Amino acid sequence: MKRNLFTLPLCTKGALLGLVLIFGSIFTGNSTPQATAAAVSEKQAVYNQFQQIIKNPSGLIQARNYLLNHMDEAGSWYATVMTLQLENAQIARLDTFAEKLYPERVQQAIDTAAVKGGLTYSGLSGAVQDSSIRKLLIESRDTGYKIESSEGMYYPIMHYEGFKAFKPYIAKDIAAYIDLMATESNRPATYDAGIVITWDEIIARAVIMEDFVQSYPKSNRVSVVQTELGYAVSRTFYGTDNTPAYDYEDEAIDPALKKAYEKVLLEEPGDSRVLQIIQKLLPMLDASDDRFTPQIESYLKTALKEFIK
Repeated sequence: MKRNLFTLPLCTKGALLGLVLIFGSIFTGNSTPQATAAAVSEKQAVYNQFQQIIKNPSGLIQARNYLLNHMDEAGSWYATVMTLQLENAQIARLDTFAEKLYPERVQQAIDTAAVKGGLTYSGLSGAVQDSSIRKLLIESRDTGYKIESSEGMYYPIMHYEGFKAFKPYIAKDIAAYIDLMATESNRPATYDAGIVITWDEIIARAVIMEDFVQSYPKSNRVSVVQTELGYAVSRTFYGTDNTPAYDYEDEAIDPALKKAYEKVLLEEPGDSRVLQIIQKLLPMLDASDDRFTPQIESYLKTALKEFIK
């Protein structure tokens, strides 16, 4: 029903390096050592206060609000660390919070409200009559989750769009990571094992994820994106159970997918392995009358090893 979101602990070595960079810069530039030290002290004070809040299991809403109000005071390194810590804490609590939505009366209330107002919090809150369930929905919103539905169930997922408020203050790789994750949480690629976006976008998302991995190989979140890339590549070349790339009976490729392959190659594939694989696949499809053959199966199995573990 739910798709797991992966996360990594903050890299201790990277954190130490960040501190060296911060404090090593005190005696550079035009600022006096005293003024620079004071600025660093203020940034660390923001960080220290956040640590006290985030350690409290019931302080997740407060921690998120604190960052929204003080992120601009923290400096890039501290801001990046706190953003990742907030994400870690939200993900760690996600399954526990989801249990609050699983009772039948909550599911029924959300289902009835969703028919009237959709799955936005404003729509749900306006249609839910039970005050305790409205309170639960507000808690979900303020914690940083959004409500999603699959296979007749309602559950919370990470709301990465909410992290975009931090982008001006954090490292470029984590800002790019937030964009990637927000794209998927805003418009999931699949629903009930079927693809619900265009093949063009399926391919585009895979290429963007691949570009992230190539551009930021040492990012704290590169492993997360590599995992997501594996899913995206699998959809690009195999589809899903309910939206297969090739028809189950005659093994013919979905014509829309073939057109998407051709469209994306109107320009050279460059250093994208995903596009290079498509470039080599197309002549094989032309030769097989667009059928999935043992030759194509063997080619894809070998070519996709680097993406699909």
